[in-house]
Amino acid sequence: MTFQDISLTKLKVDKDFIRRAKHMGLETLGDIMDTKLPTLRSNNYFNYIWYSTLLEILEKQGLLEEFQRRQL
Repeated sequence: MTFQDISLTKLKVDKDFIRRAKHMGLETLGDIMDTKLPTLRSNNYFNYIWYSTLLEILEKQGLLEEFQRRQL
């Protein structure tokens, strides 16, 4: 299984994080990696507490640098 297929529900994260992610159409790490920050920020369910948690998750998964690179 690649990171693309890892469901957010399989990670040890806050239920509010998962709820907000689902409302933004994000269900896997692949969904997150494929989206752009401006798209996330324009969503009503986005907030910077959620984003901070997202960055922590990506760092723990070894994906933070790749996510940042994709945002350029």
